[in-house]
Amino acid sequence: MPGAAQTDSRLDRTLLALSDPTRRRLVERLGRKPQRPTDLGRGLPITRPAVSRHLRVLRNAGLITAAPQGREILYRLAENARGIDEARAYFDRVSRGWDQALSAFKRFAEMGDST
Repeated sequence: MPGAAQTDSRLDRTLLALSDPTRRRLVERLGRKPQRPTDLGRGLPITRPAVSRHLRVLRNAGLITAAPQGREILYRLAENARGIDEARAYFDRVSRGWDQALSAFKRFAEMGDST
């Protein structure tokens, strides 16, 4: 099933990219507006090369894009971040399983209260 392997790979890249708190902060900042790397790193306790490495991971996961803006590069959230859609679908599937398990536990607990 080649499609599933590709999906898992994209999902893995997305989850790995978002597993780092610094990368999540960069994504949050880009969610507000497109920015240059120097602006993105401002206020973070990391070096410029570290910001570049984090941006590369996010770009490779397809979560952000980079576009030349004169002599600068402007980063923004990817318009079609399929990895986010796949992560959302994954969490929806997993949460349905948890919801069903919790509902079953609730019914079991309520049956014990009535005896």
